[in-house]
Parts: sequence; C-alpha cells; structure tokens
Amino acid sequence: MTRAILFDSDGVLVDSEQLFFEATRAAFQRAGGSLSREQWARWYLGQGKSSREIAGLVGISASRVDEMIARRDRWFWNRIDQGVAIRPGVIEALNILAEDFRLAVVTGASREHYERVHALSGLRDFFEVTVTSDECEHVKPHPEGYQRALQRLSLKPCECLAVEDSPRGAIAALAAGIPCVVIPTHLTDLPLCPSECALLDNVSRLAQFLERETSAS
Repeated sequence: MTRAILFDSDGVLVDSEQLFFEATRAAFQRAGGSLSREQWARWYLGQGKSSREIAGLVGISASRVDEMIARRDRWFWNRIDQGVAIRPGVIEALNILAEDFRLAVVTGASREHYERVHALSGLRDFFEVTVTSDECEHVKPHPEGYQRALQRLSLKPCECLAVEDSPRGAIAALAAGIPCVVIPTHLTDLPLCPSECALLDNVSRLAQFLERETSAS
C-alpha cells in the first residue's frame, strides 16, 4: 500500500529544467556551439554528462568553457529569481494527495539550488521531507537520495511511489526498490527510461493512478 509520494523537483514540480536548457543553449550558441533539445535530453538528463563535457562534444573550445558556464549561470539565476513557472496540475495534485499521502522531495540539486528555485513557488510547505544532493555522496542515478528519504520517512520501498521526469531519476528510484511514475517533459528521452516505469501525461493523473493501483492490489 502506498503511503508516501516522493517527487523530483526540477522538471516535475517546476519548469526550472526548461529554463536551464534555454540558458545553456543560448550560452553555447554565443560560444560558437549548437545544442539541440534532443542532445541535451540524452546527454545531460539521460546520461548525466556535465555542461563542460557537452560543450566539448559540440565543439566548443576548452578555453571558452568557464566564461560560457558563468554567463549561463548568471542568465539562469536572473530568470529563476523572477519566479519559476509551476508545472501544470501540480498545485491541484498536491492539495489532493496531501489529504491521503505523506509527501517528500528527492532532488539531485543542492539545498541552495532547491531553496532558491522554490523561493516564490509556495510549494515547500507541502513536503514533510526534502533530500538534496548536499546530504548524499552520490547523485542520481545512484539510489542514495531515495534511500535517505526512506530512512527519514521510516517507510519501506513498497510503501512509496517516486515521480520523475528523467531516465536518471527513474533509474535511481527503481534501484532503491521504489515503484516509479515518469511524467515526461519536452526534455525527457523516453527510450532511456526504464520500461518498468508507468507513464503519465500530467501530474494531475496521479490520484487516479493511485486509486487504480490500490483497487488492483
């Protein structure tokens, strides 16, 4: 029986993932490199390559990478500090789910990143537990973040459901023994997502999905 839902943050709760891609693509272009949505989805979100590694793959000179990343980060945080769009259906879904389930966040981002991204979102109070990369030696696709969430919630993997938007996140959840739902965005490389994951087109479908799973068990 599901007792808790563990959400990724960037790309699941808020549209920060899209902003980060747009900032990176603009910085790459200014440095003389072209970056497509499909490349970013596969290399960064799917395979976990760093911005520096991807810059090399698209032919940007190593001598320009530090300046390029600094420019990207300035643009990204300027946009973030103006407020990040909440993903469709999230507020409604959290209000409904909070009535019956414990809610948590498991993110591969740092605590500073998480707090800054959610400074104006109004979502933080929904979550009983928040696990960030600062608390882990390993990030997704390693299961450590999810394992730490299980410890803090005092729950078994089978009592939880993970909600992710990327192959790395889904792999991490499954490696921790937690069933996973993937809600894809335009940046999700679906062929890299584990076949064991359920797919939903919107977070608003979660409550209905959980009802079906409960009825079937």
